[in-house]
Amino acid sequence: MTIRRQNRTEQRSAAGGSVATAALIPLRIFLGGTFLYAGLDKLLDPTFLAAAGPGSIGDQLQAFARNSPLAFLINGIALHVPVLIGLGMAVLEIAIGLGTLAGWLFRLSAGLGAAVSLLFWLTASWSTTPYFYGPDLPYAAGWLTLALAGTGGAWSLPAWFEAREQPRRRPGFDRRSMIAAPPSEERRRFLQMMGLGAATLVIAGPSLLVGRIAAMTKEGGGGDDGRALVAATPAPTATAAGGSAATAAPSAAAATATPAGGATVLAKGSQLASAASVSTYDPATGDPVLVIKLPSGSVVAYDAVCTHAGCTVQYDPRSAIIWCPCHGAEFDPAHKARVLGGPTFTPLAAIPITVDPSSGDVTTKA
Repeated sequence: MTIRRQNRTEQRSAAGGSVATAALIPLRIFLGGTFLYAGLDKLLDPTFLAAAGPGSIGDQLQAFARNSPLAFLINGIALHVPVLIGLGMAVLEIAIGLGTLAGWLFRLSAGLGAAVSLLFWLTASWSTTPYFYGPDLPYAAGWLTLALAGTGGAWSLPAWFEAREQPRRRPGFDRRSMIAAPPSEERRRFLQMMGLGAATLVIAGPSLLVGRIAAMTKEGGGGDDGRALVAATPAPTATAAGGSAATAAPSAAAATATPAGGATVLAKGSQLASAASVSTYDPATGDPVLVIKLPSGSVVAYDAVCTHAGCTVQYDPRSAIIWCPCHGAEFDPAHKARVLGGPTFTPLAAIPITVDPSSGDVTTKA
Protein backbone atom coordinates (compact mmCIF):
# COMPACT_ATOMS: atom_id res chain seq x y z
CA MET A 1 0.00 0.00 0.00
CA THR A 2 2.83 2.35 0.84
CA ILE A 3 4.51 1.78 -2.52
CA ARG A 4 1.21 2.25 -4.35
CA ARG A 5 0.53 5.50 -2.48
CA GLN A 6 4.05 6.72 -3.27
CA ASN A 7 3.57 5.94 -6.94
CA ARG A 8 0.31 7.92 -7.01
CA THR A 9 2.04 10.84 -5.31
CA GLU A 10 4.85 10.79 -7.87
CA GLN A 11 2.35 10.64 -10.72
CA ARG A 12 0.42 13.63 -9.36
CA SER A 13 3.67 15.53 -8.91
CA ALA A 14 4.74 14.77 -12.46
CA ALA A 15 1.33 15.78 -13.80
CA GLY A 16 1.44 19.02 -11.81
CA GLY A 17 4.92 19.76 -13.11
CA SER A 18 3.85 19.22 -16.71
CA VAL A 19 0.83 21.51 -16.23
CA ALA A 20 3.03 24.23 -14.71
CA THR A 21 5.51 23.90 -17.58
CA ALA A 22 2.71 24.12 -20.15
CA ALA A 23 1.28 27.15 -18.35
CA LEU A 24 4.54 29.04 -18.95
CA ILE A 25 4.47 28.49 -22.71
CA PRO A 26 2.06 31.41 -23.47
CA LEU A 27 4.26 33.69 -21.37
CA ARG A 28 7.34 32.50 -23.26
CA ILE A 29 5.68 33.12 -26.61
CA PHE A 30 4.46 36.58 -25.62
CA LEU A 31 7.69 37.85 -24.04
CA GLY A 32 10.02 36.20 -26.54
CA GLY A 33 7.93 37.25 -29.53
CA THR A 34 7.57 40.79 -28.21
CA PHE A 35 11.31 41.26 -27.71
CA LEU A 36 12.06 39.74 -31.11
CA TYR A 37 9.55 42.10 -32.71
CA ALA A 38 10.88 45.09 -30.75
CA GLY A 39 14.43 44.45 -31.93
CA LEU A 40 13.39 44.02 -35.54
CA ASP A 41 11.23 47.15 -35.37
CA LYS A 42 14.23 49.20 -34.24
CA LEU A 43 16.43 47.92 -37.07
CA LEU A 44 13.76 48.34 -39.76
CA ASP A 45 12.74 51.83 -38.62
CA PRO A 46 14.46 54.38 -40.90
CA THR A 47 14.38 57.06 -38.17
CA PHE A 48 15.46 55.13 -35.05
CA LEU A 49 19.20 54.65 -35.62
CA ALA A 50 20.07 58.33 -35.74
CA ALA A 51 21.73 60.70 -33.31
CA ALA A 52 18.94 63.27 -33.58
CA GLY A 53 15.51 63.84 -35.05
CA PRO A 54 11.92 62.78 -34.27
CA GLY A 55 11.76 59.11 -33.33
CA SER A 56 15.54 58.72 -33.15
CA ILE A 57 17.37 56.96 -30.35
CA GLY A 58 19.23 60.22 -29.71
CA ASP A 59 15.97 62.10 -29.22
CA GLN A 60 14.63 59.41 -26.89
CA LEU A 61 17.80 59.35 -24.79
CA GLN A 62 17.67 63.12 -24.42
CA ALA A 63 14.08 62.82 -23.22
CA PHE A 64 14.93 60.04 -20.76
CA ALA A 65 17.75 62.11 -19.28
CA ARG A 66 15.30 64.74 -18.04
CA ASN A 67 13.73 62.59 -15.34
CA SER A 68 15.53 59.25 -15.14
CA PRO A 69 17.57 58.33 -12.03
CA LEU A 70 20.12 57.03 -14.54
CA ALA A 71 20.52 60.47 -16.12
CA PHE A 72 24.20 60.54 -15.15
CA LEU A 73 24.82 57.41 -17.24
CA ILE A 74 22.70 58.65 -20.15
CA ASN A 75 24.47 62.01 -20.22
CA GLY A 76 27.92 60.64 -19.50
CA ILE A 77 27.90 57.64 -21.83
CA ALA A 78 24.79 57.00 -23.92
CA LEU A 79 24.43 60.46 -25.46
CA HIS A 80 28.01 60.27 -26.73
CA VAL A 81 27.27 57.09 -28.74
CA PRO A 82 23.47 57.03 -29.22
CA VAL A 83 23.48 55.05 -32.47
CA LEU A 84 25.71 52.37 -30.96
CA ILE A 85 23.40 52.17 -27.94
CA GLY A 86 20.34 51.80 -30.17
CA LEU A 87 21.98 49.16 -32.35
CA GLY A 88 23.20 47.19 -29.34
CA MET A 89 19.78 47.28 -27.71
CA ALA A 90 18.06 46.07 -30.89
CA VAL A 91 20.48 43.14 -31.34
CA LEU A 92 20.20 42.24 -27.65
CA GLU A 93 16.39 42.19 -27.84
CA ILE A 94 16.54 39.89 -30.87
CA ALA A 95 18.93 37.53 -29.07
CA ILE A 96 16.75 37.49 -25.94
CA GLY A 97 13.63 36.81 -28.00
CA LEU A 98 15.24 33.96 -29.93
CA GLY A 99 16.78 32.45 -26.79
CA THR A 100 13.40 32.50 -25.04
CA LEU A 101 11.43 31.03 -27.94
CA ALA A 102 13.97 28.33 -28.79
CA GLY A 103 15.14 27.54 -25.25
CA TRP A 104 18.76 28.45 -26.02
CA LEU A 105 20.52 29.60 -22.84
CA PHE A 106 16.99 30.02 -21.55
CA ARG A 107 17.61 31.18 -18.00
CA LEU A 108 20.30 33.60 -19.15
CA SER A 109 17.99 34.98 -21.87
CA ALA A 110 15.15 35.42 -19.38
CA GLY A 111 17.47 37.05 -16.86
CA LEU A 112 18.69 39.49 -19.50
CA GLY A 113 15.06 40.17 -20.44
CA ALA A 114 14.32 41.08 -16.82
CA ALA A 115 17.39 43.34 -16.69
CA VAL A 116 16.41 45.12 -19.93
CA SER A 117 12.84 45.63 -18.69
CA LEU A 118 14.12 47.11 -15.43
CA LEU A 119 16.41 49.39 -17.45
CA PHE A 120 13.43 50.55 -19.50
CA TRP A 121 11.49 51.15 -16.28
CA LEU A 122 14.30 53.35 -14.93
CA THR A 123 14.42 55.35 -18.16
CA ALA A 124 11.42 55.23 -20.50
CA SER A 125 8.74 54.55 -17.87
CA TRP A 126 10.21 56.37 -14.87
CA SER A 127 8.02 59.45 -15.28
CA THR A 128 4.83 57.40 -15.75
CA THR A 129 2.57 57.77 -12.73
CA PRO A 130 1.08 55.78 -11.13
CA TYR A 131 3.75 53.18 -11.77
CA PHE A 132 1.26 50.48 -12.85
CA TYR A 133 0.42 52.47 -15.98
CA GLY A 134 3.93 51.74 -17.21
CA PRO A 135 4.44 48.39 -18.99
CA ASP A 136 8.04 47.67 -18.09
CA LEU A 137 7.65 46.47 -14.48
CA PRO A 138 5.11 43.77 -15.50
CA TYR A 139 7.53 42.72 -18.25
CA ALA A 140 10.32 42.44 -15.67
CA ALA A 141 8.08 40.30 -13.41
CA GLY A 142 7.24 38.00 -16.32
CA TRP A 143 10.88 37.62 -17.29
CA LEU A 144 11.85 36.88 -13.69
CA THR A 145 9.21 34.15 -13.55
CA LEU A 146 10.69 32.48 -16.64
CA ALA A 147 14.23 32.82 -15.32
CA LEU A 148 13.26 31.05 -12.08
CA ALA A 149 11.09 28.35 -13.67
CA GLY A 150 13.16 27.41 -16.73
CA THR A 151 11.69 25.60 -19.73
CA GLY A 152 10.98 22.27 -18.04
CA GLY A 153 12.15 20.69 -21.29
CA ALA A 154 9.08 21.92 -23.18
CA TRP A 155 9.52 23.58 -26.57
CA SER A 156 13.28 23.53 -26.18
CA LEU A 157 15.78 22.95 -28.97
CA PRO A 158 18.52 21.87 -26.51
CA ALA A 159 16.18 19.21 -25.07
CA TRP A 160 15.35 18.05 -28.60
CA PHE A 161 19.02 17.75 -29.52
CA GLU A 162 19.75 15.95 -26.26
CA ALA A 163 17.01 13.42 -27.00
CA ARG A 164 18.51 12.75 -30.42
CA GLU A 165 21.91 12.14 -28.85
CA GLN A 166 20.56 9.27 -26.74
CA PRO A 167 21.60 5.85 -28.19
CA ARG A 168 18.89 3.91 -29.94
CA ARG A 169 18.20 0.28 -29.14
CA ARG A 170 18.71 -2.20 -31.93
CA PRO A 171 17.83 -5.89 -31.97
CA GLY A 172 20.86 -8.11 -31.51
CA PHE A 173 22.98 -5.51 -29.72
CA ASP A 174 23.77 -5.26 -26.06
CA ARG A 175 22.13 -2.10 -24.81
CA ARG A 176 24.91 -1.52 -22.30
CA SER A 177 27.52 -1.39 -25.08
CA MET A 178 25.61 1.44 -26.75
CA ILE A 179 25.58 3.77 -23.76
CA ALA A 180 27.69 6.78 -24.75
CA ALA A 181 29.29 9.25 -22.43
CA PRO A 182 27.08 12.34 -22.17
CA PRO A 183 28.50 15.51 -23.72
CA SER A 184 29.97 17.98 -21.28
CA GLU A 185 27.86 20.86 -20.00
CA GLU A 186 30.48 23.35 -21.18
CA ARG A 187 30.24 21.98 -24.72
CA ARG A 188 26.47 22.27 -24.66
CA ARG A 189 26.60 25.87 -23.49
CA PHE A 190 29.17 26.71 -26.13
CA LEU A 191 27.07 25.18 -28.91
CA GLN A 192 23.96 26.98 -27.67
CA MET A 193 25.85 30.26 -27.55
CA MET A 194 27.16 29.77 -31.08
CA GLY A 195 23.71 28.79 -32.37
CA LEU A 196 22.01 31.74 -30.70
CA GLY A 197 24.65 34.17 -31.94
CA ALA A 198 24.44 32.87 -35.50
CA ALA A 199 20.64 33.01 -35.55
CA THR A 200 20.71 36.56 -34.17
CA LEU A 201 23.11 37.73 -36.86
CA VAL A 202 21.14 35.99 -39.62
CA ILE A 203 17.99 37.86 -38.57
CA ALA A 204 19.53 41.19 -37.50
CA GLY A 205 21.88 41.63 -40.48
CA PRO A 206 19.30 41.78 -43.30
CA SER A 207 16.92 43.79 -41.11
CA LEU A 208 19.59 46.41 -40.46
CA LEU A 209 20.38 46.58 -44.19
CA VAL A 210 16.72 47.10 -45.08
CA GLY A 211 16.38 49.80 -42.44
CA ARG A 212 19.46 51.68 -43.64
CA ILE A 213 18.26 51.53 -47.26
CA ALA A 214 14.90 52.92 -46.14
CA ALA A 215 16.67 55.70 -44.25
CA MET A 216 18.79 56.66 -47.26
CA THR A 217 15.74 56.58 -49.53
CA LYS A 218 13.86 58.82 -47.12
CA GLU A 219 16.72 61.30 -46.92
CA GLY A 220 17.31 61.31 -50.66
CA GLY A 221 13.65 61.64 -51.56
CA GLY A 222 12.80 64.16 -48.89
CA GLY A 223 9.97 61.92 -47.73
CA ASP A 224 8.48 61.80 -44.29
CA ASP A 225 6.83 59.19 -42.09
CA GLY A 226 3.32 60.35 -42.84
CA ARG A 227 3.47 63.41 -40.56
CA ALA A 228 4.00 66.75 -42.30
CA LEU A 229 5.94 68.32 -39.49
CA VAL A 230 6.30 72.05 -39.94
CA ALA A 231 8.48 73.87 -37.44
CA ALA A 232 10.29 77.14 -37.89
CA THR A 233 13.05 76.18 -35.46
CA PRO A 234 14.35 72.88 -34.13
CA ALA A 235 13.41 71.80 -30.64
CA PRO A 236 16.17 72.12 -28.05
CA THR A 237 18.23 69.10 -27.17
CA ALA A 238 19.81 67.87 -24.01
CA THR A 239 23.47 68.56 -23.51
CA ALA A 240 25.97 65.93 -22.52
CA ALA A 241 26.51 67.89 -19.33
CA GLY A 242 23.04 67.09 -18.08
CA GLY A 243 19.39 67.19 -19.04
CA SER A 244 17.57 69.84 -20.95
CA ALA A 245 19.67 72.50 -22.59
CA ALA A 246 18.07 75.48 -20.88
CA THR A 247 21.18 77.56 -21.38
CA ALA A 248 22.08 76.30 -24.84
CA ALA A 249 22.08 78.91 -27.57
CA PRO A 250 19.03 78.61 -29.86
CA SER A 251 19.24 78.75 -33.61
CA ALA A 252 19.36 82.08 -35.40
CA ALA A 253 15.71 81.76 -36.37
CA ALA A 254 14.51 81.22 -32.82
CA ALA A 255 12.74 84.13 -31.20
CA THR A 256 14.33 84.95 -27.85
CA ALA A 257 13.94 88.68 -27.57
CA THR A 258 12.91 90.02 -24.19
CA PRO A 259 10.55 92.98 -24.46
CA ALA A 260 9.81 95.40 -21.70
CA GLY A 261 8.12 93.83 -18.71
CA GLY A 262 10.30 90.71 -18.59
CA ALA A 263 8.23 88.62 -21.03
CA THR A 264 10.04 86.51 -23.60
CA VAL A 265 9.12 86.33 -27.27
CA LEU A 266 8.44 82.68 -28.09
CA ALA A 267 7.52 83.18 -31.74
CA LYS A 268 7.40 86.02 -34.21
CA GLY A 269 4.19 86.75 -36.04
CA SER A 270 6.06 86.34 -39.34
CA GLN A 271 7.11 82.85 -38.32
CA LEU A 272 3.57 81.75 -37.56
CA ALA A 273 2.39 83.31 -40.82
CA SER A 274 4.62 80.92 -42.80
CA ALA A 275 4.50 77.87 -40.54
CA ALA A 276 1.79 76.17 -38.55
CA SER A 277 4.02 75.83 -35.51
CA VAL A 278 7.23 77.09 -33.97
CA SER A 279 9.46 74.96 -31.76
CA THR A 280 11.32 76.92 -29.12
CA TYR A 281 11.95 76.62 -25.40
CA ASP A 282 10.69 78.06 -22.16
CA PRO A 283 13.48 80.13 -20.57
CA ALA A 284 11.93 79.62 -17.14
CA THR A 285 12.11 75.80 -17.17
CA GLY A 286 14.34 74.93 -20.12
CA ASP A 287 11.63 72.64 -21.52
CA PRO A 288 10.87 72.62 -25.25
CA VAL A 289 7.73 74.50 -26.21
CA LEU A 290 5.38 74.25 -29.18
CA VAL A 291 3.70 77.47 -30.30
CA ILE A 292 0.86 76.52 -32.62
CA LYS A 293 -1.39 78.54 -34.88
CA LEU A 294 -4.60 76.53 -35.04
CA PRO A 295 -6.76 76.29 -38.18
CA SER A 296 -9.25 78.58 -36.42
CA GLY A 297 -6.57 81.30 -36.30
CA SER A 298 -6.06 81.28 -32.54
CA VAL A 299 -2.59 80.69 -31.09
CA VAL A 300 -1.74 78.30 -28.26
CA ALA A 301 1.48 77.14 -26.62
CA TYR A 302 2.25 73.93 -24.76
CA ASP A 303 5.16 72.34 -23.00
CA ALA A 304 6.50 69.90 -25.60
CA VAL A 305 7.61 67.24 -23.10
CA CYS A 306 5.33 64.23 -23.51
CA THR A 307 3.57 63.26 -20.30
CA HIS A 308 4.22 59.58 -20.93
CA ALA A 309 7.98 59.10 -21.14
CA GLY A 310 9.35 62.60 -21.60
CA CYS A 311 9.99 62.56 -25.34
CA THR A 312 9.64 65.79 -27.32
CA VAL A 313 6.29 65.99 -29.11
CA GLN A 314 5.65 67.45 -32.57
CA TYR A 315 2.73 69.14 -34.29
CA ASP A 316 1.11 67.72 -37.42
CA PRO A 317 -0.70 70.54 -39.27
CA ARG A 318 -2.52 68.14 -41.60
CA SER A 319 -4.41 66.48 -38.77
CA ALA A 320 -4.08 69.45 -36.38
CA ILE A 321 -2.88 67.23 -33.53
CA ILE A 322 0.23 67.04 -31.39
CA TRP A 323 1.88 63.63 -31.45
CA CYS A 324 4.79 61.89 -29.77
CA PRO A 325 7.25 60.15 -32.12
CA CYS A 326 8.48 57.78 -29.38
CA HIS A 327 5.35 55.92 -28.30
CA GLY A 328 2.49 57.40 -30.31
CA ALA A 329 0.68 59.55 -27.74
CA GLU A 330 -1.65 62.14 -29.34
CA PHE A 331 -3.01 65.42 -27.95
CA ASP A 332 -5.63 67.91 -29.12
CA PRO A 333 -4.13 71.43 -29.10
CA ALA A 334 -7.51 73.05 -29.71
CA HIS A 335 -8.89 71.64 -26.45
CA LYS A 336 -6.22 72.23 -23.82
CA ALA A 337 -4.00 69.44 -25.21
CA ARG A 338 -6.33 66.73 -23.95
CA VAL A 339 -5.22 63.17 -24.65
CA LEU A 340 -6.64 61.66 -27.83
CA GLY A 341 -4.81 58.34 -27.62
CA GLY A 342 -1.64 56.56 -26.67
CA PRO A 343 0.01 55.49 -23.44
CA THR A 344 -0.78 58.52 -21.28
CA PHE A 345 -3.74 60.05 -19.47
CA THR A 346 -2.28 63.48 -18.71
CA PRO A 347 -2.58 66.43 -21.11
CA LEU A 348 0.37 68.63 -21.96
CA ALA A 349 1.00 71.62 -19.74
CA ALA A 350 -0.25 74.87 -21.23
CA ILE A 351 2.12 77.85 -21.47
CA PRO A 352 0.43 81.20 -20.67
CA ILE A 353 1.01 83.52 -23.63
CA THR A 354 0.07 86.93 -24.97
CA VAL A 355 -0.35 87.63 -28.69
CA ASP A 356 0.40 91.12 -29.92
CA PRO A 357 -2.61 92.19 -32.03
CA SER A 358 -0.54 94.28 -34.46
CA SER A 359 2.61 92.17 -35.04
CA GLY A 360 1.29 88.74 -34.07
CA ASP A 361 4.32 88.14 -31.86
CA VAL A 362 3.74 85.55 -29.14
CA THR A 363 5.26 86.27 -25.73
CA THR A 364 5.14 84.56 -22.39
CA LYS A 365 3.11 86.31 -19.75
CA ALA A 366 5.37 88.13 -17.33
